[in-house]
Amino acid sequence: MFGLKKKLFGAKVAAKKLENRDLMQAVVGACLLVAAADGSISKEEAGQIDKQLRANKNLEHFGSEITAQTNLYTEQLEASFRIGRMNILREIKDIASNPLDAEEVFVNAIAVAEAEGGLDDGELKVLSEIGTLLGLRLKDFGLEG
Repeated sequence: MFGLKKKLFGAKVAAKKLENRDLMQAVVGACLLVAAADGSISKEEAGQIDKQLRANKNLEHFGSEITAQTNLYTEQLEASFRIGRMNILREIKDIASNPLDAEEVFVNAIAVAEAEGGLDDGELKVLSEIGTLLGLRLKDFGLEG
């Protein structure tokens, strides 16, 4: 009996991971893209990203996969910002049809941009681009771009 419950729980966790993989990739990517908008990812931004990802209930099943995804996107952005950006924007576009996921990605990206205080023009430009992909506007979140 306990073996069956354990298997069912394991299957539930696996299904949840599969269901939320696109969300995880989009959140990680959007956060890193905004952080890299000014040419580098600051210590404050990296700390904010890590804190947000670890506190996100929808991503708690991913554990070390979040770190691996973060490392992959960081390497891509450092190797060629254009290629990294393209890959991240594709992941963001994958979740655009789900309004709750779209809002979650956008709000996480905004939080990273605000980690150092004010938003610079590069961050606003990236946020605007992400918002356009997701069908969301900066002004609806109290920002002007």
